[in-house]
Amino acid sequence: MKNQTKHLEMKVGLVTCGVLIAYFLFMKLVDLIQITELRGLNIIILAGGVFYVYHYHRKQTHSNLEYFKGLLLGIFTTLYAVIPFSLFVFLYFWKLDPYLITTLKSHTLFMGMVITPEIATESILIEGIVSGVLLSFIMMQYYREGFADSVKKEESLES
Repeated sequence: MKNQTKHLEMKVGLVTCGVLIAYFLFMKLVDLIQITELRGLNIIILAGGVFYVYHYHRKQTHSNLEYFKGLLLGIFTTLYAVIPFSLFVFLYFWKLDPYLITTLKSHTLFMGMVITPEIATESILIEGIVSGVLLSFIMMQYYREGFADSVKKEESLES
């Protein structure tokens, strides 16, 4: 079961990474990459990946997740999505379009810092991991073990 879960984390994480990369390239293609608010949709893509991994796990096992195992499931899914995505962004800014980072600096508040591909990558990595941990924590309130039992007890008390 553990290997199956690890495979699920990796598969969903890498698919989520692919969607993040496709969204990044689409934004670049339609020349909307400089709009910071649209880049905020990355968290919705990440939330979709974390939600899917929980939903799929529950559907396959027909049971709730233990809290810490489920939290780690979401965190590892996030890591499999965010780390390759940040490496892609680093390579993109470093080799494919170094001028883009200068363009983004004029549209992003970085408190006067010099933006390099390394700094942008670190920012994406930290932002993505923190977002994924928070999303996992929030979603585990629903998918954790015992939630369904407490709802059944409340329903039986109301009857």
